[in-house]
Amino acid sequence: MSFETEELLPIVAELADKYTGKESSSITYEKARQLMEAVLYCIHEYETDPAKSQELLTMDEKAAAKKVYSLGYETVLRNVKEAQILYNKIIPDFKYYENQCYYDTFVKGIPSFFLYYDPRFQPQNHILTLDYPVLNPVHSLQGIDAISAFIKCVSLEQIFLGKLPDEYVFYVLRAYSPDHEELIINLTGIVLRNVLGCRMAGKRINTQGYTPGELGRLIDYVNHNDSAELKQDMEGLVDELVRSGYDGLEELGDYLKADLHDYCFELKNAVENQCLDSILAI
Repeated sequence: MSFETEELLPIVAELADKYTGKESSSITYEKARQLMEAVLYCIHEYETDPAKSQELLTMDEKAAAKKVYSLGYETVLRNVKEAQILYNKIIPDFKYYENQCYYDTFVKGIPSFFLYYDPRFQPQNHILTLDYPVLNPVHSLQGIDAISAFIKCVSLEQIFLGKLPDEYVFYVLRAYSPDHEELIINLTGIVLRNVLGCRMAGKRINTQGYTPGELGRLIDYVNHNDSAELKQDMEGLVDELVRSGYDGLEELGDYLKADLHDYCFELKNAVENQCLDSILAI
């Protein structure tokens, strides 16, 4: 459902009254534009809510704009509450593996969002830069959508990393870079690549490195598949990993697969140029 600007202006005017406390009859152009963006954001939140899709089909178009905005605003508030509940569930056991960016973004940054987020007058502003790079990019999203997606990604990462020994996680991170604590990197992607490397080589997931035989099996595995076949095989390995170690959590599998395209390309390139140690803890 789309609305003409004329249908939205009365809603913006009401917001402007609330913003000024009815003490002023005018606001700046920049503030008016911000309030119009707030209205459009809330309407979009409602329209993309699967639970509300049927209501749109039966709604009276003459009253629709204000009603959709109001219901969208309620959706924003509900999404904030749900994101905060998930965040509070994660944070007591949150592990950042000494990576400062991970810590600063999630432990320091997210509470600032909940403290300063303005769902009424600026719901489209998520405040934070979200510097930690999750595997599913969230920078195309705005407001609570961006924060909620980010928290869900971190939740999946904590599930994945939490089932692995801390010793192994630190081992592969240090192999990746002695300065891993200071880098802006995705920890889960680095660890997953090493787990899959072990699977391809037929070796146990441990801190002992690769024997010549295991390294040979890994190289043969990569050489006998083109990039598309390799990616397909990797998806199968992720499915197997999730089934055996994570109770078949489909959402986790989908998240981990987001890195496979880049991984397969880099893996083929590393084998070709004999520099596997640039991506795996050989």
